[in-house]
Amino acid sequence: MFKVQIGEDFRKAFGFIAHPESAFESESNDTGYWPMLRFFIVLNILLAVLTPLVNWFHIPSDIVHAGTNAQMGAYVQAPLLEASTGISRYIWMAILTYLGNLLKFPLLGILFHGFSKVMRGTGTLNDSFKIAVYSTAPVLLLGWVPFFGLISGLWVGYLYVVGFWKLHDVSMGKAIALVNLLIGIQLVWAFVFGWIGSSVAW
Repeated sequence: MFKVQIGEDFRKAFGFIAHPESAFESESNDTGYWPMLRFFIVLNILLAVLTPLVNWFHIPSDIVHAGTNAQMGAYVQAPLLEASTGISRYIWMAILTYLGNLLKFPLLGILFHGFSKVMRGTGTLNDSFKIAVYSTAPVLLLGWVPFFGLISGLWVGYLYVVGFWKLHDVSMGKAIALVNLLIGIQLVWAFVFGWIGSSVAW
């Protein structure tokens, strides 16, 4: 049964990547939190395992090669934790990537619900969490692929737009404006914290 559910999560992820409009519409009547939590837990494990494997080939987790802030932050912190604990930086990379995403995306759900109210959206808090979680499909599946990090991140932005449109009935114009703001903040954040072409020696 568990294997069937994992397979369902991967099929759902590909559905959000390939057909986001119909994928969000199919989730509009689901009021449960467990399906989206399981989706996120399973796919986040994939990203956390594959990211340090890519780093082992001396490919950095910066804004070009990594799809999430968690990967980029972990890439900077992992060598420091290795030096202080003696535990391999690759293990720390996996742990920090997983935990960073686990903490970030639930917070995004709450933040998105606030944005939806400001834009007079009609959806529920559950809908806001769906946007935050299911929109991560591109980065959780492909955010570890070298040279694809930035593309997968922008892909997430597109899913945000579709999600606000379909689940909160927010106009495309307002949703696009919000996502452009979020992308701008992300780029500033990456620049400030040195995630653009990381100089950390691995």
